[in-house]
Amino acid sequence: MQENLYAIIGKDLFLVENEVDKIIENLNVEPFNIITYDLEEEQLEVLLQELTTVSLLSDEKVIKVRNPWFFHEQRNEDLSQLVKYFRNPKEDTVLIFMLTEEMNSSLLVSKEAKKYIRFEIVEEIGEQQLPEYVKEYFNKKGYKIEAAAISELLSRVDSNYQLLKNELVKLELLKTQTKKIVLEDVKLLVSRNLEDNLFELTTAVIEKDKQKAIESYYDLLKRGLDAVTIINSLAGKIKETITTKHLTSKGLSNQSIADYFNISSGRAYYMIQNANNQEFKFLEFCYKTLAELDYKIKSGQIDKNLGLELWLLGGYDVK
Repeated sequence: MQENLYAIIGKDLFLVENEVDKIIENLNVEPFNIITYDLEEEQLEVLLQELTTVSLLSDEKVIKVRNPWFFHEQRNEDLSQLVKYFRNPKEDTVLIFMLTEEMNSSLLVSKEAKKYIRFEIVEEIGEQQLPEYVKEYFNKKGYKIEAAAISELLSRVDSNYQLLKNELVKLELLKTQTKKIVLEDVKLLVSRNLEDNLFELTTAVIEKDKQKAIESYYDLLKRGLDAVTIINSLAGKIKETITTKHLTSKGLSNQSIADYFNISSGRAYYMIQNANNQEFKFLEFCYKTLAELDYKIKSGQIDKNLGLELWLLGGYDVK
């Protein structure tokens, strides 16, 4: 194995890059000597030229390569120069490939890579580990973040690792003076995603909190959503709640329901809570009256905004 050739493999680019950052930290390379190539946007020959050009400086450099397609895809390009580099890499260069899909071991370049490159698999961070990850991220930079701020941050990014990374950087830049992050900072800077807003509206309807439902509706309008789109999304969420109720009645676990909907276990927990707190009759009546409202709007019988407001104020009350 060559000491300066790496391939980091993981399902999420954020987690892969996080592992790459750890490698670079141990190398103590100056930031201006770290170069990134994305082979979905740049030609392979540009990377090869970088690898084979003799450096006039003695400083060690790092080359990070995103989307190295040649490990999983066959294209009509000559890879002999790349394979040659694997066998005899430059001593002053650390080359790191970042893969977000499995390597195709049947390809010649992959077979050669396995002889010379150090491969590392990155495991996903479990939801239970994320709070500690956020805390550690800021601790390393000399920051403090309160527990309530971590909880709010994670609820807003909903296990989207790349979004989490972006928000961590934003919070870091916001508090460079005090180096202390509190709940209000997260509420100020980190936007709630659209899915959260729709879920909040659904929860307000299911809990029959009409004031909260109207407030959530106005928030969605401010974000540019059309009333008909909101009706369709709300109907979809209520249908999910009905399905969740069916699944829980069959004895499925929280994790199985999360897998069924392809959502986080935290989101599944609240869906199950909503489902358990209401009867089928109420949920089905909500779904039915939303369908009727949608028809009335599209047939010109009622204004879409007025129609949805009236529905949120009691149009779904079971008579």
